[in-house]
Amino acid sequence: MKTVLLPVKDFSNAKQRLASSLDAETRAGLARAMLCDVLSVLAHSRVPDRIVVFTASDEVIKMASAFGFGVAVERSVDGHSAAVNQMVTELSSTSSRILSIAGDLPKLEPHEIDFVLTSVSDPITILPSRDWTGTNGVVFIPPARINMEYGEGSFRRHVSKAAAAGHTADVRNIPGIAFDIDTPADLQAFLDDPRKDSATWRYLMSRR
Repeated sequence: MKTVLLPVKDFSNAKQRLASSLDAETRAGLARAMLCDVLSVLAHSRVPDRIVVFTASDEVIKMASAFGFGVAVERSVDGHSAAVNQMVTELSSTSSRILSIAGDLPKLEPHEIDFVLTSVSDPITILPSRDWTGTNGVVFIPPARINMEYGEGSFRRHVSKAAAAGHTADVRNIPGIAFDIDTPADLQAFLDDPRKDSATWRYLMSRR
């Protein structure tokens, strides 16, 4: 079974690195719009056998349920990363491949989801952000796994963790997976070259 795991935090404190450009309400709305785009892409992908949205947010649960996706409620008190890692462990017993992917990818395409789930052959594949500092996705072929850590510098940490676990991680630069919006520079890059059929673009235009 090929599984997609989509961890999503509450929107209320979303996108803090954009605080110099957007107020809290707009940041929350942007995060919500980007998640809509990712959910829509997953709904149009063909390869995943199971899509699980992992969250503690009632709003996100409603959004995921509207698409007919499975929902796992985050209840860990040890932090978001620890909770996601626990979820990967639980899914590994019934999955041949697991793609854990970010929810802030406004240029993501269905064929990219299908491609990474079918083309990878190494035990661990890391999908970096476009600046090669963050990690926007990881593909595991169980029983291989690493403990994921979110935040700046996660790409290098994940490569190191894979090596420490005895794996040479495959690295794939997939355009729609690499393009997230975390910083003012990311936001400007999207505005300069938008995906105009996206909820993200429509939301940003509505705030002007």
